[in-house]
Amino acid sequence: MKPKLSFFIASLLLLAGGATAQNRLQPMSLSEYRLWGEKSFGPWLSENASQQMLKFPSPMEAFPSALYVYRGYGESVRLQAKWCTVNKDAAPGEAKLKQDSIDIKTDDATALAFCELIEHAVGTCMFVGERMGFDGTRYFFGNRIRVATTWSPVGNSKRLTDVLEKAMTAVRNQNETELKALLPEVQSLTKEFEKLYPKD
Repeated sequence: MKPKLSFFIASLLLLAGGATAQNRLQPMSLSEYRLWGEKSFGPWLSENASQQMLKFPSPMEAFPSALYVYRGYGESVRLQAKWCTVNKDAAPGEAKLKQDSIDIKTDDATALAFCELIEHAVGTCMFVGERMGFDGTRYFFGNRIRVATTWSPVGNSKRLTDVLEKAMTAVRNQNETELKALLPEVQSLTKEFEKLYPKD
């Protein structure tokens, strides 16, 4: 293939990827709910968490994981990480995967900051058409009332998934200092999502 032609094709692919990737979240549609349904969400979508992020990678890449923020509803103030591991001790007929989780208690201000970030990210979501992502990873955000989603995140959505995955790591490390070190980025990003609300 000639160099100019290959460069042209590569440029088109990059433009196509950039055009279809999402800078903000979009509401979960009825077809997406039917696709994911209770089978996928059942063990992951929390009824009691104030806010949460669910991550469903391609089955060939990794297992699902999640971050939950508990605040109010009779819950102690905490963040929780949940993930899947291979159950090496599974007997024949038993599930080959098992869920593990760990909590970290924190102050109300820290939990509130993470709640507000996800709340405003979901609150400023918009429909952009139903398209499949290239990387196979789908993220869901929200609570039992409203859920928004993204794939191939860029811009604000990429910052959102990055900071919440770092929070998940901090929870798994049981390191509240590491968690609180994320607050400047959490607060900065919250302000960016607040700018996306309609002016009227």
